[in-house]
Amino acid sequence: RNPKEWMDWMFDHTYIIALDDPFLYEAQEMHDKGIAQVRIVPATGAEQFAKFIYDKVSEFIKIETNNRVRVVSVEFREHAKNSAIYGE
Repeated sequence: RNPKEWMDWMFDHTYIIALDDPFLYEAQEMHDKGIAQVRIVPATGAEQFAKFIYDKVSEFIKIETNNRVRVVSVEFREHAKNSAIYGE
């Protein structure tokens, strides 16, 4: 997948749940039954999503540019009052 395809697959009309969520089993059942498109992530929250997206997009960019370009930071916004920036 390219970055846009991955972003669409990961975030467009999906139900995102953390690995440690107490309702993970029920969410997986909804996915298996075709009720929801469930995506499981290591953790949720603005800070965790910023890191998660940074790591994934950095991977794409390194491959697509043969290591000539790198991602410096990613800003993730839940809404106007909650956002996080992650960078290395």
